[in-house]
Amino acid sequence: MLATASPHIHAEARRLSLAAPAGALPVLLPRRRPVRYASLRLRASAAAEATPSAKEGAEELGFEEMAARTTRRYYMLGGKGGVGKTSCAASLAVRFANSGHPTLVVSTDPAHSLSDSFAQDLTGGALAPVEGTDSPLFALEINPEKSREEFRTINQKNGGSGVKDFMDGMGLGILAEQLGELKLGELLDTPPPGLDEAIAISKVIQFLEAPEYSMFSRIVFDTAPTGHTLRLLSLPDFLDASIGKILKLRNKIASATSAIKSVFGQEVQQQDAANKLEQLRERMVKVRELFRDTESTEFIIVTIPTVMAISESGRLHSSLQKESVPVRRLIVNQVLPPSSSDCKFCAIKRKDQTRALDMIKNDPELMELHIMQAPLVDMEIRGVPALKFLGDIVWK
Repeated sequence: MLATASPHIHAEARRLSLAAPAGALPVLLPRRRPVRYASLRLRASAAAEATPSAKEGAEELGFEEMAARTTRRYYMLGGKGGVGKTSCAASLAVRFANSGHPTLVVSTDPAHSLSDSFAQDLTGGALAPVEGTDSPLFALEINPEKSREEFRTINQKNGGSGVKDFMDGMGLGILAEQLGELKLGELLDTPPPGLDEAIAISKVIQFLEAPEYSMFSRIVFDTAPTGHTLRLLSLPDFLDASIGKILKLRNKIASATSAIKSVFGQEVQQQDAANKLEQLRERMVKVRELFRDTESTEFIIVTIPTVMAISESGRLHSSLQKESVPVRRLIVNQVLPPSSSDCKFCAIKRKDQTRALDMIKNDPELMELHIMQAPLVDMEIRGVPALKFLGDIVWK
């Protein structure tokens, strides 16, 4: 439940009303939630007017460009932990859904926040409908920890049998089938590092191939903090190279062992394993190409106006460029709106934020991006109405 307007917002409205020119309509704020959004929008608009003018061609990067095409597009929002990635991703998903696009928002962060952001229970690791939008909006929280625990339980109960069936049910049949010869059931009993990213990659493969996802024209990713996300983006390259080495090694020793294998009837089985690895490699190439496709994929960096956050955003952009991942937009979240009277704390905070925003203008990694600002508001952005309010401010 969203709170009603706080007393200081009403005081500010009365001050604006008294200061208005003769004949102007007074600002009235009865205690109703929609008007609370209106009062915050008033100050958010002022913050937008105070934003430095965008560079030439920036109008082409507005929300109309993002929503224009009917073909599927992927948007990945990421950055330092605690900068508001989930709120920005959820608000973008709501904006797409209200613009006529069937939309899926996916959290790849092990510490999920989508349920909190939408104020709905979206847990369970399966598609869950989000209520309150004009077009269909679904959410998916990938839950690696739950998957690992269930893998272990089934593996222990069945002595390794049944894991393949369970993974099929979880949508991970591709990995189970193509890596079955590597004793995946035993590996999952002590999960290897990077399994979170492997499960996320498996979901991306599903988005590309599974018919139940074909209805979505927009897929928005709420990614994990910077380090996890970079591992996710680099995993297809790593697997492609690793599988390639395995196949080369197999080809080198194949001639020496083919006679023995044919005697024991294992030649066909080993060839089948090689074929499955090759299929997995092809899928990894497909995911890698998707991440780098400028026509269908875009990574949006989210940050806040602090020196530490801006510095990390610059390093993130540099890493994304090395991975050839398209980046065109930067959201600066939690910007203090303009005020005619600042307390001492607010004055110091505003000075720090101004210094951080100046860093963006001089940072060679960030200065060419389209900059969007989201104001710091005195309410929690939670629930579809609040996300719609935020989306209307940020995505315009």
